[in-house]
Amino acid sequence: MKIQTVLPILLGLQLCALTTRAIAQEQPKEMVDPSRIVLVVNGEEIKGSEYYRRMEYLQGVGFRTGNSFSEYPPGFITIQQIINERLIFALAKDKGAYPSDAEVDGEIKIRLAENPKMLENWIAGGGNMDELKYQLRVQIAQFKISTFGITVTDTEVEDHYKSHPDLFTAPKSLKLRLIAVATADETKIVDNDLAGGKDFASEAKEKSVDISKSIGGEFGTIPEFKLEATAREALAATKIGQTTKWLTTAKDGGSGTYLKFLLEDIIPAKLHELDPTLRRVIRRQLMLDKGHVKNPDVAKELDQQRVKAKIDIKQAEFADAYQKFLGAYLKQKGIN
Repeated sequence: MKIQTVLPILLGLQLCALTTRAIAQEQPKEMVDPSRIVLVVNGEEIKGSEYYRRMEYLQGVGFRTGNSFSEYPPGFITIQQIINERLIFALAKDKGAYPSDAEVDGEIKIRLAENPKMLENWIAGGGNMDELKYQLRVQIAQFKISTFGITVTDTEVEDHYKSHPDLFTAPKSLKLRLIAVATADETKIVDNDLAGGKDFASEAKEKSVDISKSIGGEFGTIPEFKLEATAREALAATKIGQTTKWLTTAKDGGSGTYLKFLLEDIIPAKLHELDPTLRRVIRRQLMLDKGHVKNPDVAKELDQQRVKAKIDIKQAEFADAYQKFLGAYLKQKGIN
């Protein structure tokens, strides 16, 4: 299960146009080596020194504070993200809620049980174990701060599950294939081919103008409620293994888009079993819900951490940018 970070919400910040991977320790040497060849363009080697310098000061990115967007280079955004994370840790320590190594290792085991390829995918994406543990420690700290002093019993979890079956039910879904053509004349050709015994997937590969033609018009398994009303109505009148009538918004048989679906299967709505994974999801959500009520001042507490924090940014331009940001942020929050 992937837990979304709530750091921007807690700190009143919304990062835009850039995702940073902040880490607790120096990155591996092979990642920051200025002589490392990062890419080659028309035979010209682009080395780490140019790549990291450009990335640090890339223009056109920034983050949102309140209702305004401010442009800041990625180097500053990374510094800001690291500061934010350290403020989370500082508040967690003040509350006695700083995640232990055992908690981090336990979280890794839980996630590996839920997704055995989690670690493999993380490493394939350029991460390492230290980075993973750091990111999980940040997430656990956020959760413990938000839910400080909150407990949820097994009975509460089970009652919530029984009282809200709609929240835990996979919706009715339809497995579909699609053929799309541009004219009414083409629909007749397709209909004649299908009536003559031509396989729908083969016809889609030959005649469809949709991007799905390369995979035989495979449209996927789609929750019924996500389909437009016209498509839902047409499919409701269609049996498994049959095709819908042609659906189009083209006027009077003119040019436009004409769609025909093959209904391959119907997957009925199904209530998810209350297994350990779902129990954990429900428990955590109930804890967060209670935390919003019991701990309404988390954002203020983090602001206090920001005000009293001793920040010494060595790059002058980033130090100046942080002071300007801090002034604007505190003014927007009404903090003197």
